[in-house]
Amino acid sequence: MKNKFLVLPFIAVIVLGIIFLSTQIPAVKMSPKDLPAALVSEDAGEMGDTLLQNLQNQLAATGMDTIKFKVYDSVKSMEEAMKEQEVYGGLVIPENFSAQFASLQTPSPENPKMLIYINQGANTTVSTMLTSALDNIVKQLNSVMSTQLLQNIEQANVPIQAGQVTTLVAPIHAETIYVNAVGDLGSAPTAFFQPLWFASIIGAVLIYLAQKKTTFISKKQKLQFNLVQSIVAIIYAFFAGYFVTWSTTWILGFSFESFNKVALFSSLACLGFLFLILATITWLSLPSLVVFVLLMFFGLPLIQLAPEMLPAFYQDYILPWLPMKFLINGLKDILYFGQGVFNGNGVVLSWIAVISFILLWVKQLIEKPSQPEEIDTEVIK
Repeated sequence: MKNKFLVLPFIAVIVLGIIFLSTQIPAVKMSPKDLPAALVSEDAGEMGDTLLQNLQNQLAATGMDTIKFKVYDSVKSMEEAMKEQEVYGGLVIPENFSAQFASLQTPSPENPKMLIYINQGANTTVSTMLTSALDNIVKQLNSVMSTQLLQNIEQANVPIQAGQVTTLVAPIHAETIYVNAVGDLGSAPTAFFQPLWFASIIGAVLIYLAQKKTTFISKKQKLQFNLVQSIVAIIYAFFAGYFVTWSTTWILGFSFESFNKVALFSSLACLGFLFLILATITWLSLPSLVVFVLLMFFGLPLIQLAPEMLPAFYQDYILPWLPMKFLINGLKDILYFGQGVFNGNGVVLSWIAVISFILLWVKQLIEKPSQPEEIDTEVIK
């Protein structure tokens, strides 16, 4: 027991076990709630209003809180909301819904249609979940409408033809439309995270150590080195961004509509992360690096989930402070929503880089240059 190396493995397994199991809390405790979805009725007939009322009554009766509907006045306004990532999907009642529903009681029935819109680019996990949830809502509405339809036919004493049976049992047909589709790039944003984050950590540490291992005899010499250090950091960030982007096309087989746009944004993200880490360890010394290593393990599960799927604590106090979320969301903006490099997330990453760069240079300017070590000499007579 006197040998610490016999005790450290037990301590390490306790600490690491707690840390790595804690990173899984968001995924294990995932509870989707109030996922924003659109509700649009373009039908001017009576059935459009009836359907909306039935839908609201159904949600109130079941106590369903997974989806929170927002009413929009047109499909165009709903699509604008999807482009701004305000909603993950929506239900649309087309303009001819009432006329088609009325035809179900005639010899020539035409099934009314409801449109399910899925904003796939906003979050692929949510899109799968929402597709299933909205489809179930349509099925439940189908059951309500079928019962109502059969009661109307019974009251009118109208004979049912054999060809009408299938139509009356499931009167509403659902059609799913994917907006801002991800195609083969559904996992692309998260694929960039680990390589760029590791590249930023390694680059920051090596640049930091290069300065610590260098002895300066004057303030001017130190500032010259710091200038070269900053230029090397910028070049390194762009090299890493382009290399990682190219590697995803070679190793993972990704094909981007604009390679340079993705590579430039990746470089910008790497530059922001690099200066952030470098400024932190310059002010707080090398042990502060552990924060960024832990951020990688805690951040990866969080950035893959929509905010509405996370426990309230993570939504309010963890997610807003994760710098890597700007990388993921920014790549989504470029790949799925057709935005440029300096989208909202790109601007934030630029500010991270600028502020970190300023803090780094403030530290360099107030820090005194190291003095060369005195060498004892012996005079030989």
